[in-house]
Amino acid sequence: MSYLSFNANQKNTISGKKSQQPEGSVRQAFSEWLIKNHGDKYISELQKQRSHPKKFALKTSKGKEAPLVGIIGGGFAGLYSGLILQSLGIECEVFESSDRVGGRIDTWYSSDYDANDVNTAGLYGEVGGMRIPQFSPDMLSVQQLGLSLNAVLKRNKLVDKMVKWRKFYYNSEVQRLRYNNMEAPIIAEDAGLNSLNFGENNGGDLAMVWVTETSLKGGDPYLPINMVLDKVNQPFIKVISENFEKGFNKLMKFDNYSMWAYLTNVFTLGDLEEYYDPKMGKKSDHLSYDVASYLETLNVGTGMYSVSFVEMVLALYDWSGSKNPYNPSDTGVYMVTMDKGMQHLPDACRAVLDLEQGVLPEDGYRAQVEIGMKKDAFGNKGYSPTNLTEDAEPPESVPPANPPKPVKGEPSSKKQRVFMNHRVVQVTHDQLLYDTHGGMRLKIKTQKGTKEETLTKEYPFVISTLPNGAYLNGELKTNFFDNLSFSKARAIRECNYMPSFKAFITFKNQFWVKLGERQGKGLGVGVSDRSNRQIVYPSYGYEAKGGVLQIYCWAQDAERMGALTDEERVHECLKGIAYLYPDAKVFEEFAGYNPEVTTKTWFWDTHAGGGAFALFGPGQFTNLYPTLLTPEFDGHLNIAGECCSVHHGWIVGALDSAYNAVNNVLHQIGDIEKIAQMERTWGRLTYPDTAPKKSKKKKQKKKSASK
Repeated sequence: MSYLSFNANQKNTISGKKSQQPEGSVRQAFSEWLIKNHGDKYISELQKQRSHPKKFALKTSKGKEAPLVGIIGGGFAGLYSGLILQSLGIECEVFESSDRVGGRIDTWYSSDYDANDVNTAGLYGEVGGMRIPQFSPDMLSVQQLGLSLNAVLKRNKLVDKMVKWRKFYYNSEVQRLRYNNMEAPIIAEDAGLNSLNFGENNGGDLAMVWVTETSLKGGDPYLPINMVLDKVNQPFIKVISENFEKGFNKLMKFDNYSMWAYLTNVFTLGDLEEYYDPKMGKKSDHLSYDVASYLETLNVGTGMYSVSFVEMVLALYDWSGSKNPYNPSDTGVYMVTMDKGMQHLPDACRAVLDLEQGVLPEDGYRAQVEIGMKKDAFGNKGYSPTNLTEDAEPPESVPPANPPKPVKGEPSSKKQRVFMNHRVVQVTHDQLLYDTHGGMRLKIKTQKGTKEETLTKEYPFVISTLPNGAYLNGELKTNFFDNLSFSKARAIRECNYMPSFKAFITFKNQFWVKLGERQGKGLGVGVSDRSNRQIVYPSYGYEAKGGVLQIYCWAQDAERMGALTDEERVHECLKGIAYLYPDAKVFEEFAGYNPEVTTKTWFWDTHAGGGAFALFGPGQFTNLYPTLLTPEFDGHLNIAGECCSVHHGWIVGALDSAYNAVNNVLHQIGDIEKIAQMERTWGRLTYPDTAPKKSKKKKQKKKSASK
């Protein structure tokens, strides 16, 4: 996911010295706050589900340990659940309906791709997630995962499957912009004082006061319209950075507002303070439709401001993780992507899961110290992972880590835990299983040659990690789930997912490099008001003659692009690229329409079931989020996936939800020692058991004292 409203060139005011962020996770604190303040039903339900801890001594007919947990889905929530369980010595099986793992992390490789050929090594692109902020405290667990996997892969001489991060070039001063039939595109460094033809004098609908250059006494010139979002967000960011509790109390008063509703019904012209001009209207007036439309058009996708105001504010914290927390004056943007494609990360997860022994506690602990999740033996934090390409190395202001030496360990034999092309179509709770302790029964369809075969598997516990839309199984008479609780069924049905569209277009020559003169440095993202919205320039492959441009858009823009045929989508993308590059022969440079060779378009996905990632609507953090975290059927079923987290649209959301699900299972079997081992190996990720449980009497006393 990407938010253009993130000011990439701004100094790091969120993670400066006075901010709590370098010392803790804003999103984790938010999760805890939600449970403490809106989680009475959650706490009650969790206590009910855990009221009867269960011990299972499982053996197969051959005397081997039988799997305790069945995992549905081979995306990151499923894979991470399996890796944690494997590291704890708890057997599990993972069922993936497609022929690859990764879920919505999916790299498209042209059929001409060859990693060893300089001219074709860049012919790929990311259909799913494509980057992570390098220094975000919330997201370091993704890098910790990569380092932990590498330790196991190296131990087992699977060096070719080890993963490495390279720099993702998010922005540049020469990336292009063009809106509203401007005569020609402009570049980012010239855009700050340009009206982009939104003003009334240029055929737009904004009063000229909003797009006329002005300045404060002794200050730099600015356009008033470009100061609005800072004034919208900053009061919340400031309080959250100073005090999580006060900040979230302030923010969640507006959880029932969409971003659009907040701008046009809550925020007033007077809230612009020093940037207010009487020509805009009365101080008590709210922002007009025209102003809100401008902000949405430039910052996200058409219709995207219908999502939760809280979601949009907290997104700024996610993006602030791409700033350097060790040097607040550093204006650089630090993001990373997987070298040779993000698909390598889930593939590495699968390779480790299919070994007898996985990540050791020493592997996981060392990885945490390497990236600054944990302090070293001297009480210091640093950042020096061993799996970065040269361009992704941190700046000199970032202190190195001092991790313990790696443990040698022993190579492991193979053991299959991940089963491909196994589509789970029904999940049933049966109270009579396992000597009336209860358990879950899975109905699974798989292909055996030309024949479809139906399997039945039983487990004490199941973790289901599918996107919510995928719970519509398409079967004639059976549902995926029956008899879910009211709250869980409603949450699965109502949680808002955001449409996304991507396309990959191959060109004979990289005209964008010649015109941009940024060879080897990346160009960032070109933007316009055409339906294709963004051109994401590659962060690799500039040594070759030809290359691939990626198109990326969301919301209504994505729905309209997705409604076209594959070839029509490509045509619209080409027109959008030509709009930003009138000085290039775009149509002549196009390598031709040849699906999977020179072109690829993606809109949602059969396995995703509609919607690319969760993005909550108004009120859903308060009313739906806590519900998603609780088990069902006396603790035998857990739901996971990035929807069941506060990190929507990011890999870490899947990891957090998986961690929560495994934590629930461990509590259900009463194994507190394994919970401690999980924390030592993987860190302490977001899960609501970290929230202090306050009785109602204590809350009432606190209220009385404050009156």
